[in-house]
Amino acid sequence: MGKTSWGVLGLLFACWVQGAPTLTVVTDVWPPFRMLAQDDEFHGLDIDILHQLQARSGIALTLKRVPWGRALKQMQTGQADLMIGLAHTRERAAFIDYLQPPYYQCRPAFYGKAAAVAPLKTYADLRGREIGYVLNSAYFAPFDDDSQLDKHGVPTEDQLLRMVERGHLSLMIGTDCQVDYALSQRNDASLMKADYRPPHPVVLYLGMSKHSPHHALGPVLAQALQAMVESGEVATLAKPYQP
Repeated sequence: MGKTSWGVLGLLFACWVQGAPTLTVVTDVWPPFRMLAQDDEFHGLDIDILHQLQARSGIALTLKRVPWGRALKQMQTGQADLMIGLAHTRERAAFIDYLQPPYYQCRPAFYGKAAAVAPLKTYADLRGREIGYVLNSAYFAPFDDDSQLDKHGVPTEDQLLRMVERGHLSLMIGTDCQVDYALSQRNDASLMKADYRPPHPVVLYLGMSKHSPHHALGPVLAQALQAMVESGEVATLAKPYQP
């Protein structure tokens, strides 16, 4: 066994001896990764992954529902330990360690009614169109930082979908694994995906605050996550949530 593996085991053994701390995962609703049941309990792919990480690592994890933008601020200050379902950005990497490997990926896509999406064949076709997006989300470059586009930010994906369905916005951007699932649950055929597909995937990570008092436990969680990805366990957990 290599030096790194012994270091991880040493951290885990210390947790068992001293009594493992409970790490706080801040997150918000994002079907099918994170959904709320009628009893306000979270369920979904990310929740299944967190349960298995807890079992594999011996580290207790507790979920706290926080709006996405506020969750990022709590990661920045060290008030929160972890976030899941994170896309990588240079700004976030200043205060978040992205635990390797990434565990899932989606693709960004544009949605709207047929007449709105039909003309979209290239990135240039987005010019002059009002496009809804979710605040504090990362999609792809150059879209995220393109000040020449007419972008309208809203707090949640559900609100964004309703605005497009009702004609308050003609277009929206989202990730296909999230929006396709949401549309399948609504049984709504009025919205379509544009033919234009950005070339870069949205890669999802488990992130740990660099200012967390439990930052040293990151390698333990990363090793457990790596085992889940490499064994195919994450892919198996994802199957029930694929539309």
